[in-house]
Amino acid sequence: MENVFAQRLINARRIRGVSQRELCARLDGRISSNAIAKYETAKMIPSSQNLIAIAEALDFGIDYFFRPFTVSIDFNSFEFRKRSSLSTKKETAIKERIALSIEKYTEIESITHDEVQFSLNYDQVLLGSDNDARSLGARFRQDLDLGTDCISTPIEVLENHGVKVIEIEADPKFDGSCVKNIGLPVIVLNRNIIPERRRLTLFHELAHLLLRFEEGADVERLCNVFANEVLLPSAVLKSLLGEHRKSLSWKELKLIQESYGISVDAILVKAKQIGIISEAAHRSLCIELNRNPELKQRVQESVYQKEVSSRFERLVCKALSDNLITVSKAADLLDCSVDEVNAQMSLA
Repeated sequence: MENVFAQRLINARRIRGVSQRELCARLDGRISSNAIAKYETAKMIPSSQNLIAIAEALDFGIDYFFRPFTVSIDFNSFEFRKRSSLSTKKETAIKERIALSIEKYTEIESITHDEVQFSLNYDQVLLGSDNDARSLGARFRQDLDLGTDCISTPIEVLENHGVKVIEIEADPKFDGSCVKNIGLPVIVLNRNIIPERRRLTLFHELAHLLLRFEEGADVERLCNVFANEVLLPSAVLKSLLGEHRKSLSWKELKLIQESYGISVDAILVKAKQIGIISEAAHRSLCIELNRNPELKQRVQESVYQKEVSSRFERLVCKALSDNLITVSKAADLLDCSVDEVNAQMSLA
């Protein structure tokens, strides 16, 4: 128990982004930094009073600190999509939140016996070019019987095929992540980014999970090409815009964005890549956009509805309704209060 508490305390600090000294300050010096260090090395365990104070200072329920570790997650298994300006402390906090979310997800699946096996496998295909990525994007749509229409609920589609999609509140500098080599496919999205960016990130991360690449290939580019093809098939874009155009209007691009949930920037890139417009036409449109801030703001504005991951919450509600867990346990899993759980269950 001491070892579990020690590691949970370390993780809780990392999630909140506070040092031992900062935690001591939050506690108004009631617990020394020396005592906190001893807690974190399992040399000592706090009294009930100190435990309550630590839990309140870090905004965690007391049960969290004694939750057994059920999934072993090496932080080296994370593939992280972020801007270089994201600090190491914030990156660590994000990874700790992801690890905790994975623990909770696997726990509730085990309780409700609702594990979904991930069966998609493209290991026999080696990608080295844009055409390879587009071909596999088309094959993915075909394998899941998605047709050529807009994928209105992509998160639900992936969750129904065994992918665990976790959403977290994170710094805008963080886009998404996938977690490999832990025996289950996990994609992480930043809840705070716009829908079009989230949708592209979702399938970009899926590409990192699913695909294999030739040595020396531009992996990030190929993952974007795959994601772009899944969201908006090339044949569809050509039918909407035409095979070859000298230029494109912003209005028609916005209409496609509204229909397919993909940004105008991504549509323009795709139009250039598949030969609808030339490199020069693409450059001219980008120059026009950058010279007119008001136009750029309108063009880049999000117009698509936001989809959220709900499977985890549904499983918690199912377990609670079937008396498989207590209200207190549901609150712990959902990271909210007992009163909030009761209100959600009664739709109050």
